[in-house]
Amino acid sequence: MHRRFALRALGWTALAALLAPAGVRSAMAPDKRWRSTLLRDHPLAGRIWHAVAERFVSPDELIGSLRQAYFRLLGEVHDNPDHHAIQADLLTAMGAGALKPVVALEQFDLEHDAALQQRQQQGKIDAEAVADAVNFNRKGWTWDYYRPLIETALRFGMPLRAANLSRADAGQIVKLGLAALTPERIAALHLDAAWSGAKEQVLRDTIIEGHCRALPESMVPAMTAAQRARDATLARSLMNAGRDGAVLISGNGHVRRDLAVPLYLQAAVAGVTVCAVGILEVEAGAGEPRDYLKTATAGVLPFDFVWFTPRWERPDPCVAFRSAPAKQ
Repeated sequence: MHRRFALRALGWTALAALLAPAGVRSAMAPDKRWRSTLLRDHPLAGRIWHAVAERFVSPDELIGSLRQAYFRLLGEVHDNPDHHAIQADLLTAMGAGALKPVVALEQFDLEHDAALQQRQQQGKIDAEAVADAVNFNRKGWTWDYYRPLIETALRFGMPLRAANLSRADAGQIVKLGLAALTPERIAALHLDAAWSGAKEQVLRDTIIEGHCRALPESMVPAMTAAQRARDATLARSLMNAGRDGAVLISGNGHVRRDLAVPLYLQAAVAGVTVCAVGILEVEAGAGEPRDYLKTATAGVLPFDFVWFTPRWERPDPCVAFRSAPAKQ
């Protein structure tokens, strides 16, 4: 999508100490374990918030919920290495619990899924072979952040899947809106399920904010359609996962319960259990979980759990975005 749905700041941070087999270690000592340098002393950094029960929980409680769910959605801010370390720790905890869920990644385009499955069926495979099979975009994504996740999945025998809508398909939807899709595909993706005018407006507002309020207004409806199609495609990639279910690795925006992948999972599979984990960077002056509501649609954080982390130091993405607006 344009500028990684405009900005690669939908989520990432890290635990530098790997899990003991029983689970993730509790809150880290920031000076020893975080790679992110900003706001390490923030009161929320390292804490996990149960958004439904509205209380802080231990890593073990989060892991217990992930093990019990069929679909586990692990968010991230893409350029924060701490977020990927947390994801790897959570995958390790599931593997240590004898689970072998399918691991689907936003960073792998769906068009390469057949090649990825074929390569896995050939026998022993390493992370570099996975990257080759999916034609991993090393310019768009930082391979050093994702390689440990792939290695963790392979170590525990977790099947890997490519999950994302291709750039070409997303580009067509940006140009044409949902008219780029056939009625049959719209129905298969459950794009109209559980959608409403209110959700549409919140998603549009989120996209406008994510593009630093520099996106031409005429592009917003089609960009919204592309985001919905991407979320529905990610959800569909998790279907037929098998006994141990699936894990999705993706940006925080895709794992929101109110707007994204969970909507389409629940439309496709009645009674399915979903556990969505947002991994969020803390903000100065925002010391309570409710300070992070922003565009949530129901007055609660749009995840089952939120793991707060320090901020990764990065240039202001809006400076570059405003000086070079996304092309139509």
